[in-house]
This record gives sequence, C-alpha cells and structure tokens, in this order.
Amino acid sequence: MDVATALTKIGRGPALCEDLAQDEAHDLFNRMLSGSVSQVRLGALLMALRWKGETIDEMLGFATALAEHTLELEAPHGSRRVAIIPSYASRHSQPNLMPALALRLAQTGVPVLVHGSLGEGRVPPSFSVFEHLGRPTAKSLGDAMETLAVHNLAVVPTHLLAPDLDRLLNLRDELGARHVGHLIAKLIDPMPTQSLRLICASQPEAVAALHDLLIDQRAEAMLMHAPDGESVASADRRPRIAWLRNGEANVLYDEEVSGWSPAPIRCDPNDPAMVAQVIRDMMEGRRATPTPLSNQLAACLFATGHARDLMHARAMVAVGVGMT
Repeated sequence: MDVATALTKIGRGPALCEDLAQDEAHDLFNRMLSGSVSQVRLGALLMALRWKGETIDEMLGFATALAEHTLELEAPHGSRRVAIIPSYASRHSQPNLMPALALRLAQTGVPVLVHGSLGEGRVPPSFSVFEHLGRPTAKSLGDAMETLAVHNLAVVPTHLLAPDLDRLLNLRDELGARHVGHLIAKLIDPMPTQSLRLICASQPEAVAALHDLLIDQRAEAMLMHAPDGESVASADRRPRIAWLRNGEANVLYDEEVSGWSPAPIRCDPNDPAMVAQVIRDMMEGRRATPTPLSNQLAACLFATGHARDLMHARAMVAVGVGMT
C-alpha cells in the first residue's frame, strides 16, 4: 500500500480516519519493516496508528508481515513445545518474577526462549535479572541455540530474531511513546508449529485484541492480563489464564476475585540484583513461590505437553523445589 495513501486514511483524526483492510495493513507493515519508508513518514504512521487504535484486521495484517520478517529456528531435538516468552517492559510496579517462571520451566524440561528489547541496543531489566542468575544474554543465534539445547533456556535480544522490527522499536525514544511495534513484538514466534507463546498485556483492551487475533490465527498460546505487561502472573492475584489452540480458548484458571495475602516481597522492583536474589531464594526453597506463579507454571507444563493433564501438572509443581 502506498504510504501517502495510508497516511491519508489513518491520519485524519478520530472523526475522519479510516481503518485499513487486512491486506493493506500487511503491505504497509511490510514496507515499514523493509526500511523503504523514510524516518519522518515512519514516525507519522506509528503515531497515527497509536491515535486511531488498531483494528483486528490491521493487527492480523501486521502479524503476518512480522512472521515474514522473523528468522525461523529449529526446536531442540526431542522437545515437545518450546515456551516463547516476550519481555518488553522498561519499568515494573512489582518484582518481575518472569525469570523464575522461565527457570522453573527449564528445570522441569521445557525449553524456554525469552526475547526482548528496549530499542537502541538496550535490553529490558529482565535480561539483567537473568545475568545475575547466571543466564547471560545470547550474543548470536548460534549461541542461543547451543544454550537452549544444553540448558533449556536462551535469553535472546530482538535484533537477533527480528532485526527489522527492532529498528522500529528503536524509534520509541524519538517518538516519546510506545507504538504498535511493541504490541506486535509479543507475537514473535521463531519456532512456528513447535512453540507455546506466553503472551500478556497490561491493558484489558489489549488482552481482548490479542485474544481475537490469536483465535483467528488458530495459534498456540497462553494469554492473560499482567500488571506490567510481562509474561508472568501477578504475585498477589491470579489472572484468568487461557490456553488458546485450534481457534478455541480453554480457560485453565479463572481470575481470582480477591487476592490472597502473601508476605510482601520487600525489594526495589527495578533493582535487578535484588529481584534476582528474591528469585534465587524461591529456587532454593528459602522463600515460598506465590500461588499465582505456581498456577501459571502448572498451566504451562500442561500446555507444552509435559503433563498428562492439569492435575498432573499441579502435582509436578507441588513437588518442585520452592513451590507451594
């Protein structure tokens, strides 16, 4: 789709703007990813989409274009499904326990690939937490694949998996705001047909949009709401955890109406060293793992094929180190 035409349709304000058809959105995002759009027009398109709001057809078109610009990798030999975990939050309101989820899944035999970026070559805080836990960021795809095969866990910057999308993410500071690229990044799947993507969003409308998109794609994914948009259940209240597959949503856990009252996690949620110590204490049994996190772990074990059913998965979690 011609960029000028697209700007005319989506950039005329809320009263006059028009939505893009799915094929138009695919063509436009493909142009945006390919580098053929000037920086000025690229910024204008991203902000116009942010102000207008993206439709499901537009998101489907964007997601299809992203898949065409994502490198495909082979899952480790003999694995069932690989858990793909996006991490794009820059700050947190509570300690980010996603690395604990990833480590426990890896410990149980589930291969885990975490990807993320803050743009301009910066990695998200979760990557620093992994560093403190002895899981460094991959320097190359070869490094990532070797680590995944040996340790069941690879922490991979976005520029290695989807370099064209990473260039869009680099515009965040210049634009002064997040844009559709940050939502679409959660859909990165370097192992289609071999993966279970763990997808979360902090805004209910974003969760609803992702639900409709993933159902339409008949994708295999775990979807839930999370306060900071990280792919991990809130420590104080379990969200609705849905397993999406074959165009249907299977609710594995309902949302808790009221939270439980765990001992508060007393640490600066934006200090990677302190968060890493909290996770280390959980892994080594000195601190109880929050029940919502245990529930999410069980859901993932079931959905990746490492447990016969949810009851079996919960039993596996119950006998795990540091799990309640």
